[in-house]
Amino acid sequence: MSTYRTATHRKKLKAVGATDDNTIIERFHGKIPEREEYQHLKNHLLKSGDTLVVYDLEALGGKRSAKSELEYYRAHNIRVKIVDIPTTTIDSRGNPEISNMILDTVISTLDYTISQEIERTQKRQKQGVDRIRDKPAWQNYGRPQVQLPANYSEVMQRWTRGEITAAAAMGLTGLSRTTFYRLAHQYKNGGIGV
Repeated sequence: MSTYRTATHRKKLKAVGATDDNTIIERFHGKIPEREEYQHLKNHLLKSGDTLVVYDLEALGGKRSAKSELEYYRAHNIRVKIVDIPTTTIDSRGNPEISNMILDTVISTLDYTISQEIERTQKRQKQGVDRIRDKPAWQNYGRPQVQLPANYSEVMQRWTRGEITAAAAMGLTGLSRTTFYRLAHQYKNGGIGV
């Protein structure tokens, strides 16, 4: 089975063994679970021992999705040929271990690439925070601190004595449920001095 987007892709897929009678055409965009044709191919048409031919890793949803998709196919004994990665298209019918070894290498490479991208992104984020930390803009960085309403102390005393419900206290203070309980926890533990 194979999937493709353009006539050029179709020619290249035919060069590695795809035929028209077992080709699915899908204009793929979006996430893998939302692609009906691909899901049908994966879950109903492909069987153990089959070969899936795709033009590039993008057909499997990008790096992160592709890694999990390749792992799925490896676990279900489905060979994957990726036209953009010529080593995956090598004919190894006589020795399936070679195909598995090549697929394992692609999966390992994706894993390494993903971890390097995460590390690089985290490093850039840290550098950006470090640069802004010394500037006046740092004072306004992040979510603004919640301002306690003028009646907060009175309402909290009534609520802790059981005179009003939490819902009534939220209504009187104008605080959201999450903010109310977070502040109430701090209030009860002496973290808020009103």
